[in-house]
Amino acid sequence: MSPKQVDIQVFTDFDGTLSLEDTGVLIIDDPRCMGSEQRKELERQIMDHETPYRDAVYKMWASCTLTWEEAWNEHLSKCSVDPGFPGFYDYCKKHHIPVTVVSSGMKPLIYEVLVKYMGKLADELDIVANNGRIEDREWEILYIDDTSPYGNDKSKTLERARANASKDTVFVFCGDGVSDISAARHADVLFARNGRDLVTYCERHHIPYIGFDTFEQVEKVVADLAQGKSKVQKDEATGFSQVVPSS
Repeated sequence: MSPKQVDIQVFTDFDGTLSLEDTGVLIIDDPRCMGSEQRKELERQIMDHETPYRDAVYKMWASCTLTWEEAWNEHLSKCSVDPGFPGFYDYCKKHHIPVTVVSSGMKPLIYEVLVKYMGKLADELDIVANNGRIEDREWEILYIDDTSPYGNDKSKTLERARANASKDTVFVFCGDGVSDISAARHADVLFARNGRDLVTYCERHHIPYIGFDTFEQVEKVVADLAQGKSKVQKDEATGFSQVVPSS
């Protein structure tokens, strides 16, 4: 008799994590908008806690002067998803593992990119992201969380899910940037895309993480956890967890 599958829930950031490019950066870096130099300076201010994340990102989106058609045809249509994600999602679907996309970006952009690569499957994904107002050449990000410094506190999504899950459910989070920090602290297993800001932050603050380059690597770890080949070991002193082989 095969052992019971371990309960797992997966949460993933979109821009730079599920997608290989950042939908916001693609548009904001256009010289008709803010441009890369000013955008990078605002990102430095975020990392150094000089400017609140939500204020800086609001300025970035407010700088956009493209029509939706220009933004899609010139930039967003070139945005690609991690080639390993469709297979990973298929594995999770077959094994009844919920996958939720949590993003500080704009939901309309995220949805259109997902539809391009996943078709009708995009409608199955739960997307928790900010809304957006795009009128002619005016862009405004509409935050869904008025109290969070991130505009969308991803940790709240995990907290709500955990409150309705069994106590032994393993929560997996995949991210890449500063807006993922709050969620990272609420996950049992944290994946951070290699070479990105979340890796830098985790190493600065001694937060355990698993670096990854493709969702195929995430799938391998999730499958081992689901099958009981590995387990989550929590350090009660720090509150953080690591994945270790099952004894």
